[in-house]
Formats: sequence, structure tokens, C-alpha cells
Amino acid sequence: MAHCFRLKDYHSLVGKAPDTKHAMLLPDLALPSQQWLSDDAWSIGLDPLIDENESMPVQLFALLSSLLTSLSQPLTDQPVYLLLPESMEDAGQLAALTRLIRQQFPELLMHQQSRVFPFGACSALLALKTIQHSWLHDPTLSPWMIAIDSPLQQYRLRPELLAAQPTGYRPVSLSEGIVAVQWAADASGLQYLFNETELTPQHAQIEEGMQALFTRMAQLLKSPLTSIYLPDNGNAALAESWLAACGQLHPWLTAETSYEFLAYQTGELGSAGGLYRLLHLYLAHHNQVRSGLSLQSEQGQLGFRSAAVFYWQSAATS
Repeated sequence: MAHCFRLKDYHSLVGKAPDTKHAMLLPDLALPSQQWLSDDAWSIGLDPLIDENESMPVQLFALLSSLLTSLSQPLTDQPVYLLLPESMEDAGQLAALTRLIRQQFPELLMHQQSRVFPFGACSALLALKTIQHSWLHDPTLSPWMIAIDSPLQQYRLRPELLAAQPTGYRPVSLSEGIVAVQWAADASGLQYLFNETELTPQHAQIEEGMQALFTRMAQLLKSPLTSIYLPDNGNAALAESWLAACGQLHPWLTAETSYEFLAYQTGELGSAGGLYRLLHLYLAHHNQVRSGLSLQSEQGQLGFRSAAVFYWQSAATS
């Protein structure tokens, strides 16, 4: 039987709340609405953690430094799954960044099973599946997932992302973020029923891709969903695609189903957003705020998409 995921440790730093305690409280706070303007002028809510004018590697390294200084234990003895922005999809750019990381932070990728996932918010669910597989061979591993991103920089580097937005105001703002989660295998804890990821970008078929993914989820489900974590990525065109695709889940949605839009409070966190939502989902089930089945769906700016259905398995039923 597949092992369950038990949380051992976690840290979360985001531009809107640069400490773990307040970062995890953000979804429960009634923050003032944010204005995100078209063109080059928009509000990013609170100040970012670092200077948005710096290059992407400089920003990522600053975030990594802030995280590593807060950890109470070294990372050299366990695998580290590093979840990177989609902007690192170019093989040459990714290789160069990985070399710099190995030089500046050798402990991150020292373990032979450490890996890099440059698939943005979808990386978290993909890495979760990899961890599950690794436990079949060695359940003593306690791997870390570290997700890092600075979407504000990505939008500055990719003017077409701004150009694709309709003119006017948007409720999602951009924020730097780094989230670290350490998992342990256990007989009880968070478990997933289904975990599907599509890593082939399909720019011209984004809506069809989400329709297919949610249709697959609907076919596999046997009971209603109690909560859905939706991919708030700040892109109006992508939001329309998953909103339309949600209709495929209709047979499993009830009046009691809750819808989680965490980015409206935390800001769009890019790669860190996928792991942040997973951590929030875990804590909600662990603290018995949620029960039953929860679906987490992710969709990146480049067309990557993923979804997983989770439940909490107690020791009595394991």
C-alpha cells in the first residue's frame, strides 16, 4: 500500500508576509482589495522581499539565502526537490542556473536523488508523485520540496504576458515567494487518489487541455469534492480556460463544496504558489478544517497543467 505524506517541517516566506507564521495566516485574513493596473503600472500590495529590478538568478539566490539561514538542520542528508519558475524551461538557461546553484548552495543538490522541476506551479504535484515512488524503495527518506519564484520579474521579462491581459483592473497581484516543505512516509496522513500532470505545452489548446484534465478527474471520482484549490495565476486568458473546464466537475460539486483562491490574499507566487496551496491543503485536513476529498489544480503560463485529488487517511483505516 502506498505511504501517506506526513509533514515534518515547513517554512514559507512571501512578499506580503516575510515570515512563516504570517504567511500561512494570509488566506484567513480580510486584506484590502488589490489593484493591478494594465500596462506598466500596477500595485504589488506590500513591498516585495527583494529588488524587482534585479535579474531572476539574483532574486532567486536572495530568496534561497533567506530560507537556508532560517533552517535548523542541514539539507545534505535528504533529497531536495527544487521547484523552479517556468521561465527556466530553456535547457541552456536551466543548466546555467543549476550550475550556479550547485556553486552557491552545494547542500541543496548534494543527495543523489535530488532533482530539479522547472515546471512552475505544476512542479509541486509532479514532485509529490516522485516522492511517492521513491518511498517504494526507501521509506526512510524525508525529502524536502523547495519552491521559489518571482513572478513580478517574469512579467517584466515577458511583455506579452501583460499585453495579453484585457485593459482594466485585476484582483491578483504579484509577489516573490519561497516555500519549503519536508515530508515523511507514514501509515496515516495526506494521501492522493489521483495525480495527473501534463508537461507538454499546448499554447493553442490551453482550454481543451484543461477540459481534458478535469474530464479525467470527473471520470475517476466516486464521491463529491469538499474543496477545490484553483490555479490563481493572474492571467485572464488562462483563468477563463480553467473556469470553463470546471463544468466538467459538475457531477461532483455540491452546495457544500468550497473554492479556495489563495492568491487573492498571498499574491501570485508562481512556482511557490503550487507548493503553498499543497501546504495549505495539508494543514486544512490535518487540523480537521477540511474532510472528504480535496482537489488541487494548477496551470502555468506556458500551458503546463496538473491536478490531484487528496484525502486524509487516519491510522484506524490504514
